[in-house]
Amino acid sequence: MLLDFGAATDVGLLRDENQDRHLADGTLFAVADGLGGHSGGGTAAAIATGVLGRHGRLESLGQLIALMGSANTAIFEAAIDNPRLSGMSTTLCALASVGTASEPDRLAATNVGDSRLYALTDGRFSQVTVDHTITENLVRDGLITPAEAANHTDRHTLTRAVGFERRVHVDGWELAAVEGTRFLICSDGLTNEVPDPDIAEILRSVADPGAAARSLVEQAVRPGRGRDNATVVVVDVTGGAPPGPSGPDQLVLATSPAVAA
Repeated sequence: MLLDFGAATDVGLLRDENQDRHLADGTLFAVADGLGGHSGGGTAAAIATGVLGRHGRLESLGQLIALMGSANTAIFEAAIDNPRLSGMSTTLCALASVGTASEPDRLAATNVGDSRLYALTDGRFSQVTVDHTITENLVRDGLITPAEAANHTDRHTLTRAVGFERRVHVDGWELAAVEGTRFLICSDGLTNEVPDPDIAEILRSVADPGAAARSLVEQAVRPGRGRDNATVVVVDVTGGAPPGPSGPDQLVLATSPAVAA
């Protein structure tokens, strides 16, 4: 399997500091959106991506989930050691190539918080991850509509974050590495500013992943938007398995929600 990729980030128009971090090393890709005020958020995000960056070869989704747990522990303990960083945490969304020499390569995805993973496959754009927010829970339980959630006072309030508690619950997915699939990992500085149809159109129309990432960030921080840091990683599967008869529905092979790490 071959993965082509590009990434971009911007502080936005209103923030003094970019507390987003990203990782894109060819086999593991991640976006972290730091929380916890000045210095704390950026520190948490940097610790998270730093831990993921020391991953070695990953053979399974379970190993990626364990790596998320290691990032959680590192952040939690760093906050104990430095009271100035108390309460820091981060979202963390990751996509990785996994497998062994004796089996076909697959992809694994994990998420905590409201940074997101999307997939564009066979022209169809879909969100793989589920936001861990109060409003997402209310929508899931049928108490409010998605339209009401978009303007809800708690729409940015997270129910999970990496590093906030000693253990973290991680959602995970095993994904097929289908030739031609394009993945997007992003912070909410993109999704709060650019509607999904506009995101999908850029991903469909800009062939180079680096140029697509830059175009998405430019849209997120243009005048009238840009209220937050915006970070994007675009990953193309260029040497995967050929599309099967089931089309984009074959993408998710297995789901492992809310595993404690």
